[in-house]
Amino acid sequence: MVATLIEKAKSEVPEIQVEEIDVAANPAVAVKYRVMSTPAIAINGKLEFTGVPRAEALFARLREAAGVEKGTST
Repeated sequence: MVATLIEKAKSEVPEIQVEEIDVAANPAVAVKYRVMSTPAIAINGKLEFTGVPRAEALFARLREAAGVEKGTST
């Protein structure tokens, strides 16, 4: 489910880099963002979502972080 959201986010908000990180393989990342359970989504260094977010909530937050408005992506 999250992998599908990540792929859609890449096309929905192309202005922002989206990357999936396996915290089991990279425990330092989990510590840095204080991830207590997965899935978890950090944006610009801040833990924003725990669990699977609604797609529109995620995309709205990504657009905000990228400084673009809905429908203005190139």
